[in-house]
Amino acid sequence: MENLESLSSAAILKSATAYGILQVKEAAASSEQKIREADTVSAAAILRAKVQATKLFNKSIDSIFLSDDRGIRICDALGKEQDQFQTPTSAYCMTVDPLNNKLYFIIETTAQPISINGGEPVRKLVEVTLFATSLRGTDIEELKKMQYNVPVGVTITGSLDIHPAEGKIIWISPAGTIQSMNVQGNELHELAKANFSPKTPAVHATLTSAGTLFWTALEKQTAAGNHYGIWKLEKDSTEIRKLISYPLPLADAHSVFPSRVQVDETAGKLYWNSYRKIEAMTLEGTDREVIYTSDSAITGLEIDPHLKRLYWLEQNHILVRSTLDGKNIEQAMRFEESEFTVKSLYIRTKSDEAAGILLAAQRARQLAAQKAAEDISTANKAAYAYLLPAQEAYQAAESAFKARIAPALKEAEDKLRPAKAQYMEQKSQADTQLANAKSERDKILLQARDEHKSKVAEAQTDADKKMEAATEKLDEARRNKKN
Repeated sequence: MENLESLSSAAILKSATAYGILQVKEAAASSEQKIREADTVSAAAILRAKVQATKLFNKSIDSIFLSDDRGIRICDALGKEQDQFQTPTSAYCMTVDPLNNKLYFIIETTAQPISINGGEPVRKLVEVTLFATSLRGTDIEELKKMQYNVPVGVTITGSLDIHPAEGKIIWISPAGTIQSMNVQGNELHELAKANFSPKTPAVHATLTSAGTLFWTALEKQTAAGNHYGIWKLEKDSTEIRKLISYPLPLADAHSVFPSRVQVDETAGKLYWNSYRKIEAMTLEGTDREVIYTSDSAITGLEIDPHLKRLYWLEQNHILVRSTLDGKNIEQAMRFEESEFTVKSLYIRTKSDEAAGILLAAQRARQLAAQKAAEDISTANKAAYAYLLPAQEAYQAAESAFKARIAPALKEAEDKLRPAKAQYMEQKSQADTQLANAKSERDKILLQARDEHKSKVAEAQTDADKKMEAATEKLDEARRNKKN
């Protein structure tokens, strides 16, 4: 009976344990299912958030400019090609003035080989022309022609950048000459002479708001590879300082795309792309670091300082974006694929547009102030011109009056001079007589005062004597009366 009861309890315990295990397994399976569902929902939410963030960031873009050997492809904020500006030759450099809605180009127009003593030409004289157009490549305006002397194999026209607020363009020619000019192509003058290899596939420069110029180009070629450099030129200085050199192996030389430099002035950092990497350092060339590495070649590099983002191209048609530390990578958009390799990427943002509107308003205010100053100056000149005849007539009448009155004034002066001298002499004599009379008066007064004092003293003495005699008589009369 006891064993039967034990067996019955064991069976019950076993059954309960099995049921508990089953419940635990079902709960675990349910939890895992809920976790998977939560992960799916979370991943979908993250994806939607990323898509939304991408759309929001893309809304900040106004226009995108892609330069290649044909010219410039102008795309909208969705990456769709809107216009195309074809250049007559692949030898050109350009920059975008996002504030004033202008494109500036320097295009090679002629190249004349230079032969010495009838030998094979090794150098050429190149003439280039600076043009300005609208952001759509229309309203082309020729600004200036320039020349330089380079080796025959050079096929670039240097690098352009612009300081919109100051209205200054900086051009680094393939010969290394760094020149400044205004946006009309005038006031051209040399700032310094850069030293880089004439075999460089490209030169790229960027100008800060403070006027400091940074650029990158091929420095030299060795058996080990191509060595590129980044240089710096401060405003109002002629001293060029090399910040760093960076090598690229010969095995990748055929794939190397031109590097670009960009500056984050707020953080004091400089960024550049070198084949499959994006690197950064301080503006003094220290704290160099690789912030991003790609599996494909990186073309061009742009920075949006307002939203703190970097942009670049991969596979020649995919626009990639990241934060300034190279993180939070995302594909911004895709462009139409092209057989031509993109050399440079330029992005005009809504912030640039707003800054352009503000700058235009400031310039309008400045022009209005200048116009007011000019109007005041013109009015002053008109008033002066109106009053000038009357002033001249007054001056002539005054001169004639002085000429007529001068003899009478001289005659009066001639007569007045002896009269004045006689008056001064008589006055001197009168002053002397007056002084003598005062002295005589003082003597008489002093003498009279002395005589008066003497007589008063005598009278006093006489009175005293008489008083004394009268007193004696009175005393005597009193004595006689008593007797």
